[in-house]
Amino acid sequence: MKREIVQDLVQFLGMIGIIGSLIFVGLQMQQTQQIAIAGQVQARAEMGVNRILNGLEGNLDANRLFNYANFDYEELNEEEKLIARNMHNWIGIMVENNFSQYQMGLFADDYWEQQERRILNWWNRCDLRSSGGRIRSFQNYLDSLPDECAE
Repeated sequence: MKREIVQDLVQFLGMIGIIGSLIFVGLQMQQTQQIAIAGQVQARAEMGVNRILNGLEGNLDANRLFNYANFDYEELNEEEKLIARNMHNWIGIMVENNFSQYQMGLFADDYWEQQERRILNWWNRCDLRSSGGRIRSFQNYLDSLPDECAE
């Protein structure tokens, strides 16, 4: 009788071990998939950024117009306005990418707090804001922010 109890206990512990291993493998697969998706999001962001930055390479105005505090949009000439819009679009691609990675759990909360301030500054630059296509979750996030551009 005791031998049967020991065998049952060993079988039970073996099953628990197998179940635990399967759960661990499943979690690892989920994490791997999440990292792969984040890699794809990052790659798409890099393509968009490269497209914008290639046209600005070596342009000192691009560096000056990167910081919103350095200029009044209405006082810029047409070429400078184009550069400012491109820089704003570049920042938009980056903050959307950061948002996606935060949603996937790949950003620490303290880093995300810094990104939130950057997103708010970017979003509330009314003279540069575009109505371009954004992923729905990011647009929903933007819609939840205080909007200094609302009339």
